[in-house]
Amino acid sequence: MRTVPLQADGRQMRIQIMTGDDKPFAPKYLMHQLMALWQEAGHTVSAGPARRVAADLAIMHVDMTVIQDHQLPDNPDGCPVVNGSVLDISKARITRQRVMRADAHVGPVIIKSNFNAFGGKEFRALGRWSTAHLRRRLSQVISWRWAGCLPKKDYPVLDDISQVPRWVWDRSDLIVERFLPERDGDDYVLRCWLFFGAEEYSVKLFSRHPVVKVANIYRHEYLHEVPDSLREARRALGFDFGKFDYVVVDGQAVLLDVNKTPAVAGSSRTPNLLRLATGLSGLATGAGA
Repeated sequence: MRTVPLQADGRQMRIQIMTGDDKPFAPKYLMHQLMALWQEAGHTVSAGPARRVAADLAIMHVDMTVIQDHQLPDNPDGCPVVNGSVLDISKARITRQRVMRADAHVGPVIIKSNFNAFGGKEFRALGRWSTAHLRRRLSQVISWRWAGCLPKKDYPVLDDISQVPRWVWDRSDLIVERFLPERDGDDYVLRCWLFFGAEEYSVKLFSRHPVVKVANIYRHEYLHEVPDSLREARRALGFDFGKFDYVVVDGQAVLLDVNKTPAVAGSSRTPNLLRLATGLSGLATGAGA
């Protein structure tokens, strides 16, 4: 079994995980589980908001789609910062499948939140009497189309662009994309690539539902290769750590979503988790480059 490395000279490291608020660091995050492994290996690891980088290695772990420049901590000593340049992961920036109102698109489309993870973090930051919250409550008794709110934790798939409600086009927090599903018989497929530094693993998820997510997956299998186009996208976006969701359609990888604060189900110490933890060694000198 792999062990988490110390520095090349055997010294322990000070690792600073910088979050966006002072709430306890949630165990649901993959980074939380990596933190526990590093602490057991003898590293000193802290997690919380920070105005200044003071460590051998810092990790940006702000669970918001967009990080503003004024939210970045000072780094006077030039400490390596994992994901230090990953400030905007909105779908409008990532997607190559976007459909606009005036496009002559033929075929199914999907309506998504422009924000990460169904926009849950941004939604919770709004006041309970905000328009968004009122729409959400209204959607519990009438169709999402009439409530002006997407179904909770789901994305509608429509047969044609003409079926997209007018209010969707007027909203900057929503995006319409070509629906490009990967199929395996009757199943819908989603592929996930998780990485930390040079360490990685990939998994193929199967569902009966067009929008594949944790709640509707019924089986999975591990993959042994990652498309070169995904690696190029990772370099272009500056990711040191994260998860990319994609499908393969007509032999081409289609990037659907990127996540810099991925969550995981359960807390078992799988070989894949242990593998990711060892990615620490290469990032101590190269993160944020």
